[in-house]
Amino acid sequence: MPNETTEKLREMAAHRGLKLVSSRRRKPGGDFGKYGLHDAKGAPVFGIEKDGLIAGAEEVEDYLRGAASNAWSKSAGSVKARQKAKPEVKAAPAPKPKPKPRFKVKVANLLTKLPAAKRAEAFTELLARPGIRVERIVSRGQATPEDEPMVQAQDEWVLLLEGAAGLRIEDSAEVTLGPGDHVWIAGGQRHWVTWTAKDRPSVWLAVHLD
Repeated sequence: MPNETTEKLREMAAHRGLKLVSSRRRKPGGDFGKYGLHDAKGAPVFGIEKDGLIAGAEEVEDYLRGAASNAWSKSAGSVKARQKAKPEVKAAPAPKPKPKPRFKVKVANLLTKLPAAKRAEAFTELLARPGIRVERIVSRGQATPEDEPMVQAQDEWVLLLEGAAGLRIEDSAEVTLGPGDHVWIAGGQRHWVTWTAKDRPSVWLAVHLD
């Protein structure tokens, strides 16, 4: 009749999906009191050799407890791994190509490719619309003769972009102009450019208003 130890081991083995094998051979040199384990298909798992069973009760119990511990560790590890799994990151959509421009901006510069203006001032019309005309004037040492003042019917706003010059408006004293200085000249006012720099060009931007 199975003893208490055998029943305990048999129950532990069954929980692991294994079957306990115990020996009843009492002849001298036999394996009486020994145990072994095989799986559900009858394949040896622990404590079984060709000559018989070789594992004691404590060895089988230790093996079964160790197998249970390993199984629990693997299960806990897989749960932990699932918990730490990073969420799937979706790739950002590719940026849409920029549409090709349909208009090309033409950039010009008032201070490049200047005319020499050594003999006379150079006038370049930049814009002409009803009621307004814009021109660039390049001077280099020129001045208005005292007996030939400049006068026009339209109002004029003039800005010195580069160089240096002197300007006198009728009934006023002469003023010296540098880059960035601008003057308003009313229509009908006589005025004179009294001098302009000789060592470099003086560039004016003049706006005439009707």
